Amino acid sequence: MLFCPSHYSDPTLTDINDELLQLEGELSDEQIKITLAKFLRYNLHWTIDLMANIKLAPYQIVALKAMFLRNYSMFVFGRGCSKSFMSAIASLFIPIFEPETHVVIAGPTFRTGKNIFAYMEKIANSKEAILLQQCLGVKSKRNDLFEWEINGGSVKILPCNGEKLRGIRANIL
Repeated sequence: MLFCPSHYSDPTLTDINDELLQLEGELSDEQIKITLAKFLRYNLHWTIDLMANIKLAPYQIVALKAMFLRNYSMFVFGRGCSKSFMSAIASLFIPIFEPETHVVIAGPTFRTGKNIFAYMEKIANSKEAILLQQCLGVKSKRNDLFEWEINGGSVKILPCNGEKLRGIRANIL
């Protein structure tokens, strides 16, 4: 159990697991789909383990939940603390749970973005990620843009100079 000071808690957030425990009787097919989606979205660490066979460390779970719950998340992690890996996980799973979301990863060099994309490919291409592979669309790699279509949206990786960013729209940067 993780501690959260009361001034950071949000009373508008409900505990989906408690809500699901209150369900009784039979559910319609639509209710089953909605309930499953809520459960998977609320229990991200379990979902990632189910879909990609990746077991996250507790600090990674907290960081991932923060990325899903709050805008303008900023993390200061040390060397080797999985910054690129967590960016890859978030880039794959945010569009799955938020349809038509466009994620752009831009950096001063293209190398970091390529590393994040390589993590995304490694995660998606593993033999245990059968469920994740079914959620992913077309992938394209050019010398100045890597793109992956996911759930009506996309993940784009590009170098961050003024000319390449012109006209690019994103929900998440």
